[in-house]
This record gives sequence, C-alpha cells and structure tokens, in this order.
Amino acid sequence: MLQALREIEGGIQLSLNVAVRAPRLAVPPIFESFLRQVYFTGVTAATGVVLRACLLGVIIIAVLMDMLDADVDLAVKILLLLVFRELGPLAAAAVVILRTGTAVSAEMAMMRISGQTRALRYLGIDLYDYLVLPRVAGVMLATAVLTFYVQFLAVLGGLALSPFIIEATFTELAGRLFELFTPVDFYYSVIKSLLFGYAVAACCCWHGLNPPDLTQNAVPKVVTRAVMQSAMLVLLINAVFAYVVFGILFFGLVKANV
Repeated sequence: MLQALREIEGGIQLSLNVAVRAPRLAVPPIFESFLRQVYFTGVTAATGVVLRACLLGVIIIAVLMDMLDADVDLAVKILLLLVFRELGPLAAAAVVILRTGTAVSAEMAMMRISGQTRALRYLGIDLYDYLVLPRVAGVMLATAVLTFYVQFLAVLGGLALSPFIIEATFTELAGRLFELFTPVDFYYSVIKSLLFGYAVAACCCWHGLNPPDLTQNAVPKVVTRAVMQSAMLVLLINAVFAYVVFGILFFGLVKANV
C-alpha cells in the first residue's frame, strides 16, 4: 500500500515537473534529445508495424463480418468504431510500451545505478530537463504519429479485404467510411494517443530513476514493473476516455445510463 502511494505521489510530481519545464524544449541540447527520442519511438518502429497493422484490420474484418453476416454499413462501422477508435491506438501503445518503454526504463535505471545521474547533478544539469522532459515529449509526439500510421494501415487492410467477403466495391466502402467519419473520431484519437504516450513515458522514467536498489539485479525489476504499470495505465485511460466521450466501456459492452 505504501509503495503504491509512493508511486502515485512520484508520478504526480514528475507530471508537474514536466509540465512546468515544457518551454525548455527550445534549449538546443534538450531539443536534440527530444528529436532522438521521436526518431527511436516513431521512425524506427514504423517499418516493423506495417504488416502487423494491415493484418489487424484484415483479421478483425474477416472474423466479425463472417460472424455477423455484415453489409456495407456494418463493415464500415466495424472499421471505424472498433479498428480506428479502439484497436488502432491500443496497438500503437503496445508497440511503444514494448520497444520504447523497456528501453527508457532500462536506460534510466542503468544511469542511476552506474552513477551517471549523480555526475549530471554535480555538473549542475537538471535531470528533469535533460533526461525526463525530452523523453516524455518525444514519446507523446511519436505515439500520436504512430497511432495514425497504424490506424491508416489497419483500416486500409480491412477495406481491401471487405470486397472479397461482401458484395461491395472498395470505392463504396471508402465512400461510406468518409461519410461516417466525424471530427470527434479525429480528436478522440489525437488526445488519447497523446495521453497514452505521456503515461508510458512518465511511468518508465519514474521507475528508471527510482530503482528498488542500486545493483545490476534492479534493472530487470525496473523494466518489468514499468512495462506492467504502463500497460495498466493505457487500459485505464482507454476505458475512462471511451466512457467519458462515448458513454461506453469494453468496446460497447457497458453503456452509460443517459
């Protein structure tokens, strides 16, 4: 219980420190670190998710359309409500957690254990400015971009497969998709993906800078705890956000009494 309260307090303090220091991203060394984080989280991950994202849309469409005997409207709604709104952002967040979350938490823990963070303090360099802020901001931006990349590929894969399952052309499906797509879907994805990125980066930075001990054995403990808590935070944000915006939880299984 005390450990959980300590982690919540630490997360709040880290969040406040990052928010206050946001203007310092303009400082050249911090901005360079920010760009490196964006490159690692977004650009290097992009090539690895192409096939997975396409398969996500294809599998969802193939299974659900066969089970529900879908028509054009239902097929498009599946793509928009399930793939675009929910599974796309979650898939991107999973990639960020597995690639960037593990890397950031392990890197921070190694710097803490090896004394590099202490050396930075001796040099008068603020750890939040040089280590935490660029990583949190970089992961947030890269997660948002990666989310739209995954969503685009997943929806495209679903649209490409649908004509083979139902009597509809790719043009008809795409046209109906654009008719149903609203600005709410866009803003929903942007804000949620930014929150996902923030939660993952902040959680991993905090655990990396606060290992249970200063031995090499602490690194795997830090990574495991950071990844598990990042995943829990992402699922919690997704559930709360869907309930607040659309009044649903668990992909529509629970609805608000409105």
